[in-house]
Amino acid sequence: MSKETVFNKRLTEETTMDKVEGVLEQFNIPPAAITFIRRHKRSIQASIAVIVVAVVAWSLYGSYVEKRKEAAANALFLADAAPDAEKSAALVKVAEEYKDTSSSLWAEIELAHFAMESGRFDEAAKKYAALAKKLKENNPAKPLVVYGLAQAYEAENDYAEATAQYEYLKNLKGYEAIGFYGLSRLETAQGNTDRAIALLNNFLLVVENDVSLSQLRPQIEKKIARLKVAP
Repeated sequence: MSKETVFNKRLTEETTMDKVEGVLEQFNIPPAAITFIRRHKRSIQASIAVIVVAVVAWSLYGSYVEKRKEAAANALFLADAAPDAEKSAALVKVAEEYKDTSSSLWAEIELAHFAMESGRFDEAAKKYAALAKKLKENNPAKPLVVYGLAQAYEAENDYAEATAQYEYLKNLKGYEAIGFYGLSRLETAQGNTDRAIALLNNFLLVVENDVSLSQLRPQIEKKIARLKVAP
């Protein structure tokens, strides 16, 4: 086998370039363009190499991100299914190790839910409040967090704070019923039956102007009727 020399290498490059120029001529590329390509062939080759490397790197990064999301989702599932004695620690681990994924947020939400289910209402309220503060208004998880916060305050009989959360929800599309029912329930718990009925009547007005809520009308009317006959 003959050893490659500088001359052979240069001859090969020139032959290859001749072939490229021949192809360009077949496509009726202007001579000026062909001359430009000949003069700047190394720069063009380098640019193409950079583009190829960038595309490959982006593809590999995308694959890494998808695998990490999958790993985070699996870890969250296992943490949520863990025995009660191990659940908190498992959820904290997911929240800390996968901060760059949505599973971290859901792990924090599950921690608040778990505190609520375990009767640790003050702890749950603090966790929900921290989450509600950092979530943006357009985040679909925010209403769920605010609802959890409202329930935690309600469980602690902190009616003022609970009222603020239900007020937020009653003005939010899709959460009107939760908001109005929650406010009515709080007023009833405080012995303000007339206010509770007034809130439900206001909800009826909302229902009349929103076809998507029309199926709730019979339910609201039953609640009003029960409150009117309550001692």
